[in-house]
Amino acid sequence: MVVPLPHQRLRLDPVPALFELQENGPLHAYDTEPGLDGHRQWLVTGYDEVREILADADRFSSMRPVDDEADRAWLPGILQSYDPPDHTRLRKTVTRANTARRIESLRPRAEEIVEDCLDDLESMGSPADFVRNAAWPIPALIACDFLGVPRDDQAELSRMFRDSRESRVPRQRNLSGLGIVDYARKLAARERRDPGKGMFGGIVREHGGEVSDEELAGLVEGIMIGAVEQMASQLAIAVLLLATHPAQMALLRERPELVDSATEEVFRYGSIVETPSPRTALVDMCLAGRDIHAGDVLTCSILAGNRVRGDRFDITRENREHIAFGHGVHYCLGAPLARLQMRVALPAVVRRFPSLRLAVPEEDLRFKPGKPAPFAVEELPVEW
Repeated sequence: MVVPLPHQRLRLDPVPALFELQENGPLHAYDTEPGLDGHRQWLVTGYDEVREILADADRFSSMRPVDDEADRAWLPGILQSYDPPDHTRLRKTVTRANTARRIESLRPRAEEIVEDCLDDLESMGSPADFVRNAAWPIPALIACDFLGVPRDDQAELSRMFRDSRESRVPRQRNLSGLGIVDYARKLAARERRDPGKGMFGGIVREHGGEVSDEELAGLVEGIMIGAVEQMASQLAIAVLLLATHPAQMALLRERPELVDSATEEVFRYGSIVETPSPRTALVDMCLAGRDIHAGDVLTCSILAGNRVRGDRFDITRENREHIAFGHGVHYCLGAPLARLQMRVALPAVVRRFPSLRLAVPEEDLRFKPGKPAPFAVEELPVEW
């Protein structure tokens, strides 16, 4: 499989070719998306230009360009496929569930889940695969509680999430993926009939009349998959960064007050989303000195926006501005929950496993490119 340039990496780092483009300007005529013959494509590598494009829903659409409107792929409830005003309508149905107070109220349960999962990891004995035994179950169980998945279903759903990406048996991966979609639809129908206390129940109680059954099912599926899959990938990358930067890990253990800056540095340096969905120009314009025409497609590089050649992983970094969660109207809904999990998990890991290190040479680790799923490390054997 040919990996497009914006998704190419040398382990966690962007490839030199991406840095070279970044250093030669913020905007480049560059084909990155297949199947867009007849549409000029651009790769955006400048931080300011990425933010400008992602923030401007009036000039840039999240929808893929098509010659005939009937050919447009429609994904009910998947927010990334919507533009305002429908995006605005749907997004407001989930915004209230993501308030700072609501997210912070999850901290005790998140702490309990993290400790239980680390207990299980420790009981397996060293070495163990952090991906399979901690990175997947921690966000799966936390997301299930937040979203309103019944406790009796959580263990099986967590297993399906893990197997849908990690199983070495193709049939098992496919069956688990289909099982997640089927469960999401059943959960949406159940919440429509009898709204629970979780996020999905809140959507039905407060906005049920504004969301169709198809949109509710899409919201459940998209949010559930994003909350688990992306956080599992990011948590494993975070632990990889600590294990390969022992001085930084020791610093976090000695100064736990650095957890907020460490969390932001993990998201910045180890971004698991390399590009958001491409944007289609709706009008002619001049951007960064280049003439952009309506119908042009722009791919924004999160990697280039967050990284420069030669930068290093530094949990004391003062300038913590990054675009790991995107920007603008499509800014990641799960960012508050992701930050909470990282702020709980990182101190627990460095406290519980002060001598944590890789159990294999770093060059032996295998990574999955960030398209279509999030960038991830396949296995993370660690010892302590």
